[in-house]
Amino acid sequence: MYNLGSDLLNLLASTVALYIIVDPIGNIPLFTAVTARLDPGRRRRVLVLSVSVAALILILFAAFGVEFFGYFGVTLGDFMVASGIILVAFSLLYLTRPYEQGIAAEGVEVAVVPLAVPFLAGPASISYVLLLSREVGLLHVLLVIIVVSLLTLATLLASEVLTKILGILGIRVVEKIMLILSVAIGISLIRRGLSQWFAGPPQ
Repeated sequence: MYNLGSDLLNLLASTVALYIIVDPIGNIPLFTAVTARLDPGRRRRVLVLSVSVAALILILFAAFGVEFFGYFGVTLGDFMVASGIILVAFSLLYLTRPYEQGIAAEGVEVAVVPLAVPFLAGPASISYVLLLSREVGLLHVLLVIIVVSLLTLATLLASEVLTKILGILGIRVVEKIMLILSVAIGISLIRRGLSQWFAGPPQ
């Protein structure tokens, strides 16, 4: 039976989860360093292009990734466990990394590497999108990707304001909180995937 309230809650939960995984607030120092030599207008164009490229990559994986992996007999439980492991691993990696000064770039090529990939459309976000498309359907995932992309773009465009409000230390604290939440989401995916494995035959 169609339940609008439940669907909206699922959409909201998926959107929040993907936003946490993409972590645009935590990536503000990296984006600022990489685009340091660009004038404000060019910097905005680079940010728009990077978010657009990342969104396109996620949409392509959402649309065709499940069918591709389906040929190899990958089940929903497999997706959950693999996505959870990747999410936990990358979140722990970024939690324990030392802060580094990024290399300032001159051209818009940085919109693709490293801004779009791997900062925004990295292994963790791609894995989560694959899982969502397998679990709840393509339309749901497309809406989530579009909303998160717009929120990410707004966050990055407001990076100077957020940095003034929170400060570098505040940005880093928010980043750590986001990463801890990402670890929790990853563990939840692993637990649900293992439950799928032991619940019955592969789907």
